[in-house]
Amino acid sequence: MTRIVAVENIDEALRRTYGTRMRISRDKALLGERKGKWRIIDPTERPSTKSVAEVKVAVHAQEAKQIENTKQSFIVLAENINKVVLNQMPSQSVGLKISGGTLSVTGNSTLNITANLTNGTNITREVLADGQMRSIESVVGNTVIGYEGTGVWAKYPNGKTFLVYKPLITNQSNVLVIPVVFISGTSSIGGSGMSRVTVKGLPSVTFYGNVSDIRININSSYADGWQERYFKSIMNWTICTNKVECDSKLGVPDNIDVYILNIQLDTGIV
Repeated sequence: MTRIVAVENIDEALRRTYGTRMRISRDKALLGERKGKWRIIDPTERPSTKSVAEVKVAVHAQEAKQIENTKQSFIVLAENINKVVLNQMPSQSVGLKISGGTLSVTGNSTLNITANLTNGTNITREVLADGQMRSIESVVGNTVIGYEGTGVWAKYPNGKTFLVYKPLITNQSNVLVIPVVFISGTSSIGGSGMSRVTVKGLPSVTFYGNVSDIRININSSYADGWQERYFKSIMNWTICTNKVECDSKLGVPDNIDVYILNIQLDTGIV
C-alpha cells in the first residue's frame, strides 16, 4: 500500500496550481523535498539521519533508564511487601509502571536452612526451614529485576546478578532472624503502562534456642547475587560454591537464638 503524506508547497507555480498544501506519496514527497519543491509537514515521515551506531546508543540509553526506573520501583515494592512479611500490615497494593516488558509471579527458587540444636549433652541436626521462595519479576529487554527472599536483585544479560535491596535477615546480640517468604500465584502482565501488585499473608514465627552451625542453601537464578553481593560482601559469611545453588555457612556464634519468620504471600498482578 502506498504511504501518503502531507506536504507544504514552496514552489510558487505549485502553490498557484495545487494550493498551499497537498497529499502525495511518501517517496515522491521525499524526492521533491530534496529538490526544494515542498516541505514534509510531519518530520517523523522523514527517514532518520542517525547512524546505526547512534541509534544503538540511543536505544541502549533508553533501556538503561527503564532498568534504573524499574529498580527504584522494585525498592518501593519490596519496602511495602516487607511490611506484610513483618506483620506490620495485613496486605499491600503497589502500583508499578512497566515499559514494554513483562511483570510476573514466577520461578521455582527454594530455600533450605539446617542447624545443630543442643539440648543438654544431646546435639541433633535439624531442618529449620525448607520450601519454595519464588519471585516477582520484571523483564526489561534482556535484564531481569526480581523481588525474592525479601530482597531485590538485578540479573543482567552477561549472567551477573547484583543486589539492589538487602534481604531482611538480621543478626544482632546473638539473635538471628530469618524471613522465609513463599510467593504464591501465577499472575503475569505485559505491555506498557501502570500495573498493580497486591499481596496478603499472615506470618508465623518459630523459635529455636541453643543453635549452632547454621547453613542456608538457596537454589535460585539469583544465586550468584546471594553469594557475592550479600552473603560474602555484606554478611561476611562463608560463600556459596556455584552460581546455581548457594550453600552458605553462617558466620555467627554457637548457641544463639534463631527466629524463623514463615509467610505465604498470596500475590496478584493486574
